[in-house]
Amino acid sequence: MSSFSTAYPTDGEVIDIGGSSINLTFVDDQLPKEVAYTSSMEKWNAIADKSYQTSDEMAIIKATAKQVVQQLKSGTHIIDLGAANSKKFEPYVHEFISQGKECVYVALDLSHASLVEHIAKAKATFPGVKCIGLWGSFEQGDIYFNKTRPTARLFLSLGSIFYNAPDSMAKDRCVELKLHMTPVDRLIAGQDGPTGAEASQTHAAYNTTAWTVESELNKAMHYFDVTANHEMQCTKFNINVPAGTVFQMFKSWKRYEAEIHELTNEVGLNIETLGKAENSGMRQYLIKTAEN
Repeated sequence: MSSFSTAYPTDGEVIDIGGSSINLTFVDDQLPKEVAYTSSMEKWNAIADKSYQTSDEMAIIKATAKQVVQQLKSGTHIIDLGAANSKKFEPYVHEFISQGKECVYVALDLSHASLVEHIAKAKATFPGVKCIGLWGSFEQGDIYFNKTRPTARLFLSLGSIFYNAPDSMAKDRCVELKLHMTPVDRLIAGQDGPTGAEASQTHAAYNTTAWTVESELNKAMHYFDVTANHEMQCTKFNINVPAGTVFQMFKSWKRYEAEIHELTNEVGLNIETLGKAENSGMRQYLIKTAEN
């Protein structure tokens, strides 16, 4: 299977769409997510690999990839928003191949090193599929996607990212997405919902002795306070962390299914629930323009 794209002439390349200018500074003792997604990507991946969200979402993907790809044209670009060296995109590529359709895999990520490694792995797994990396943020991706128009696009926002924001910001993301979407495009969004069991599952994934991790839930907003159990020196940023120092990990939002449907419909997009994990609140949603 061979894939061609005039938008990305060089197979395997990583394009800097603004990633080299990302700000990595702390704000009010809150750990910016960009630090975890860039300088400490290998540690973040280790946490994510053990997360219930990862395994639960992959199960949904494997169960629904066929029906998703059946809706898409040959030549579709799979846009992986926040690839994070994850294999979650693979079932979709396998389905394109199985259905005799061409596709191009485009991975967007903040970490250049992780992206280079990820694209190399993707090419090794799918040598007949064009694989491209976009180094930058979601906002920089929005600008870039407005400049390109492939045959069709399957946007992947996996791992509770797209709706993981205050209501106004989540709605703005839907509005921005709508500007990119044509009737032949689709978005797959994964989002965790409150069930009451997340704290213990998440703590198990972090599995750290250097920090005490305390989970806090304020309505739909979820965050962590991490307390240093002993003095540490961060050589990357030349920061001394005394024992007892508390950092607030970046906030996240867990949303109920009805809430996500309502928020999405309000901006004029259609949404359906693809599936729900058996043992958690993780769900996947299929989103398309209302003109379909």
